[in-house]
Amino acid sequence: MSGVSEQLHTVGSEAELEVEHRLAHVTSQDSMRGMFFRSVKEAMFALNGQAAMEECLQECGGVRTFVDLFAYPAEDFLRMARRAAWRMEGAAGGFEQAMRMLGYMGTAVFLGSQVGKAMQVLISGTPKRVIEYLPLAYKVTTPGGGACSVAFPDLTTGIVSFERDFLPRPYVEGSLEAHLKQAGARSARINGRMTGPLSCEYELTWDF
Repeated sequence: MSGVSEQLHTVGSEAELEVEHRLAHVTSQDSMRGMFFRSVKEAMFALNGQAAMEECLQECGGVRTFVDLFAYPAEDFLRMARRAAWRMEGAAGGFEQAMRMLGYMGTAVFLGSQVGKAMQVLISGTPKRVIEYLPLAYKVTTPGGGACSVAFPDLTTGIVSFERDFLPRPYVEGSLEAHLKQAGARSARINGRMTGPLSCEYELTWDF
């Protein structure tokens, strides 16, 4: 969606309403690492060019360059990701699919960062091992965030729960799918659901 302002855009999909819900609950104290911002910036440039990237950067209070481990306002990220998804939704097949694509593409930025490279040493191996280290990765990448916990009902199913998380649900689904595939999972399936005002639970299943 090119050049459509927030005021003129009609929110309709469940995924868009979830973003609006998070925006209503975010405070000036909530922050996210620069790597999330950088991933959206790079995705916009790669998929839609300079003009689309510049439009999304307008949501970031004048900041144009992001340091991976610096903290930036979570509200700015939500607005930036929302605008990026609006720009992508026509080609992606909808807002939710666009947001999921942003999360999937953002995994490459994380894995290429200093933190991501260090984490890969720990999490290399099976999908189960990747999931086991998600609480540690979440603590590092989300300053001031809530808790992350994992459980394994069986050998090819994982349950990941986040408390007070501002990342949009489809964004997280895309990111989790990318991480599983990076670990060699086939037919990775991720289904998320809201369990509270800022809480989500994700069921991950995969084949070897």
